[in-house]
Amino acid sequence: MKEMKQYNRIFFVDDDIELANHFKKTLKEKQLEENLIHAGNGKEAIAYLKKADESELPDYILLDLYMPTMSGFEFLEKYNRIKSIHDKIEVYVCSSSRNKADRDEVMTYPFVNAFLEKPISEDFLEMLINET
Repeated sequence: MKEMKQYNRIFFVDDDIELANHFKKTLKEKQLEENLIHAGNGKEAIAYLKKADESELPDYILLDLYMPTMSGFEFLEKYNRIKSIHDKIEVYVCSSSRNKADRDEVMTYPFVNAFLEKPISEDFLEMLINET
């Protein structure tokens, strides 16, 4: 019997609804849309992570910095307090900011894997989903 491939789940935390819909559409064409979770701001993301059981946790978080309601900076502060999931999720901060101070601040958190400049490509998203 052939083993089913396990795909990674990505939590896209960004207020850019158009981009989120574009990613979902692209992934739907490849029957991978269930592997993308979207939250429009940090507050929604924290609420999701706090209520999610282990099987619902994403493998990766792609986090925007500048969002309404709760910014990426505020998200990182709150996420830092949820110690039980730090080793289960890789966090990538994705921003159009070219400000070195922004990059330096987010990289002080040991659970942040990288600071990526937007735009994030569909290829990068697919690579994370398919990575085993």
